[in-house]
Amino acid sequence: MELLENGTKRAAMVADAYIRRHREAMTEEEAHALRVLIAAAVKNPDEQPPMWHCDIYCRNVRHVSCEGALCAEECAPNLCPYYDEMLY
Repeated sequence: MELLENGTKRAAMVADAYIRRHREAMTEEEAHALRVLIAAAVKNPDEQPPMWHCDIYCRNVRHVSCEGALCAEECAPNLCPYYDEMLY
């Protein structure tokens, strides 16, 4: 089976290996949450979800409820589509 380089199936395999190595450092709730995400990734088609980076001048950087926060990764090339520039 061929896996996408940055796809959900490969991510599930890496996350599963991480759980196996670090299980003693996790709570039951954390391990369960990761298992649920792994199961969802395995049951659905392999895909590359969009990732983006945050900008420190965004109004949403300090908000817990930022819509783009869960897809943010520092090394992603694209700016978050929810970017809201702070105008001074």
